[in-house]
Amino acid sequence: MGISKQPSSGPAQRTNPKFYGWWMVGFALLINTAASGPIWGATGVWIRALELQFSWSRTQLTGAFSLAQFQGSLVGPVVGYLIDRLGPRRMVLLGLILIGIGFVLFSFTTNLVVFYLAFAVLMVGSSAGAWLPLMTALNRWFHRRRGSAMGIAGSGYFLGGMIAAPILAWSVDPDHLGWSASAFWIGIVFLAAAWPLSRLIRDRPEQYGQLPDGDAAPAAPEGSKARPDPRVASAERPLEGFTVRQALRTRAFWFITFGHALSSMLIATMTVHMVPMLTDQGLSLQMAANAWGTMMAVGFAFQLIGGFIGDRVPKNLAIAFFSLVQAGGFAMAVLVDGTATAFVFAAVYGVGVGGRNPLTISIRGDYFGQKAFATITGLSMAPLYAFMVAAPLFAAFLFDARGSYTLPILVLAGLGVLGAFLFIFAKKPDLDQTSGPPQSHKSAA
Repeated sequence: MGISKQPSSGPAQRTNPKFYGWWMVGFALLINTAASGPIWGATGVWIRALELQFSWSRTQLTGAFSLAQFQGSLVGPVVGYLIDRLGPRRMVLLGLILIGIGFVLFSFTTNLVVFYLAFAVLMVGSSAGAWLPLMTALNRWFHRRRGSAMGIAGSGYFLGGMIAAPILAWSVDPDHLGWSASAFWIGIVFLAAAWPLSRLIRDRPEQYGQLPDGDAAPAAPEGSKARPDPRVASAERPLEGFTVRQALRTRAFWFITFGHALSSMLIATMTVHMVPMLTDQGLSLQMAANAWGTMMAVGFAFQLIGGFIGDRVPKNLAIAFFSLVQAGGFAMAVLVDGTATAFVFAAVYGVGVGGRNPLTISIRGDYFGQKAFATITGLSMAPLYAFMVAAPLFAAFLFDARGSYTLPILVLAGLGVLGAFLFIFAKKPDLDQTSGPPQSHKSAA
């Protein structure tokens, strides 16, 4: 893989010592950690706790997760559109409030209907208030360092799971707080923190007199007394990049869309089934949660490594490599026969998931620009949610029918390999070749 060319340094690339972008990365990491940990990072713990109390089947329990993904496929494009129109800060506030409401509702679960409804609210809140609006904001704050910035901020998914799963495995025990009280107090914390956390987010650097990557404003022309204000330049210069219509015309959009979907359905499957699967194989709930936390810890490290690599080599090839590692690690689940093999499987799988994760979002910023980034990403993720509906249900149905995860794991691992190869063909599109006649530039993004 060749080294990608970086822009030459010059006067416009001098660092602004007051650059807020890296603070944005830190705040995005904080919010992603808080939002991902008790939802995505602890799904298996919640499912196992409810299974023990209500004796619901794996298919019934998985149905809540899959139904939430289905509604995500419907609202994802809408969320992306609202982020582009309202700005990331407002959407973070709305999303965190919804997460709080979802957890409070979840704490009152007595039947599947309430459980399904609560999980749907949680997933809408997570998609509206965490990952997508935060990545949209970082896509505007960074250009050259986009992969690294998104890699650090996106690692909150792994950091949250690494922290939350072992703690919640202890907390949901009936001899401690229990799952209902744990969910209720998590919801209260989110409701209390929504406003102050959202105020930390700033939509665009130009609104605060700064430029992406911390670049200093260009020097004023010779003979001029004043340096141009980036805020004025921003008002005169629209965001650059593809419109939605132009992006949909590219092959790269579709290769990325389905490559991402086939890879992410492996994450969805393990999010639901890894902890219950390991308890079936003889591990205690606490030890299974620790294995999940290990996977998240390795993923956290490789999220940072993946973002670093993505800034230096073609992102599509880096994604393909890590997706292959992820699929291989996923297949290793069939070899688990005790604690040692469980942790080896978790570590290898974590390498692939972590390395791939930041690049699948930053590649869209590189390929399609800022103009309609959130809307394009929301549309691209609609099929992803559909795959994330089907894969966990497929695994649950075969487990209930056959008493084993072996067949679904091998089938899904094969599809994950296919997803990796799709990224190899996702070459960066040329905006000029998708513009069409002059009037197409006026179409709404």
